[in-house]
Amino acid sequence: MGSVGRGEDGVLEPRLRLGEVVVRGAGYGLGAAACPVVAAFVLREHDDRVDLLEATTFLGFLAGTVLLLTGLFLWACGSGEVLRWRDFPTTGSRYDAVSVVAPFLVRTGVFLLVPVPVAFGLGELVASAAEGSWLWGA
Repeated sequence: MGSVGRGEDGVLEPRLRLGEVVVRGAGYGLGAAACPVVAAFVLREHDDRVDLLEATTFLGFLAGTVLLLTGLFLWACGSGEVLRWRDFPTTGSRYDAVSVVAPFLVRTGVFLLVPVPVAFGLGELVASAAEGSWLWGA
């Protein structure tokens, strides 16, 4: 990322870049992908495991897509004036809050979308497992 300093308008420089925000969200999402895996194997009942993984897949995909698309729209509306949360005091009007919220929504959307393939794949494995196997459950 390089050195970060305040510009003449009090805003942290360099400005946020979309690629950096997406990579950070994906990194957080990779860590979060372990959560549905651990939670699925804590549950003992087969139906509970399948339901948890299907719900994680559906809700993660739905919420992640909505947040990512909203964040990308606000990012485009910001016209390059995308700010960090620490820059919120430098905003001049209430409409400048869009420039602070856009990277948050993009990062959160990517964070929620990364575990979706893990939960979907594990859900398919658990659903197709042989009855009585360790993957099936109790």
